[in-house]
Amino acid sequence: MYGTLDHVGLLVRDFDAAVADAQEVLGLPFVRSAPLPQYSVEAAFLGDGPTTLEVFTFTDPEVLEPRLAGADRRLDHVAFRVDDLDALVATLRLAGVRFVTPDRRVELDAPLEIPGRRMLWTTPETAAGVALQLIELAP
Repeated sequence: MYGTLDHVGLLVRDFDAAVADAQEVLGLPFVRSAPLPQYSVEAAFLGDGPTTLEVFTFTDPEVLEPRLAGADRRLDHVAFRVDDLDALVATLRLAGVRFVTPDRRVELDAPLEIPGRRMLWTTPETAAGVALQLIELAP
């Protein structure tokens, strides 16, 4: 059901400093940016392997502060590529898992369509305390 690990999401207060640290300290090269302004997300993907590190922040303090819970940086989610997002979502829904937008403000009934991808994020309190991002790549 779950495919390969796509990325791990690191939520940060100071986006530029965190990206610079990941590049300098961890030696991870910049791969791409992935802003989602409609959800107040600023993101960069780093690392040249099959799995990357997503460093991201929310530009809206009302979203950022509760998610950081006083920390400057914290692991936020794990993302998997899946072959059949609809089938996995149906199975997870039967177990009581709910899905939300990246900012967790709105519950979703259907995946978000982002060019080349369909995605959903689990509500941690309904998914055994784990925030997952599920990604289905376009054929």
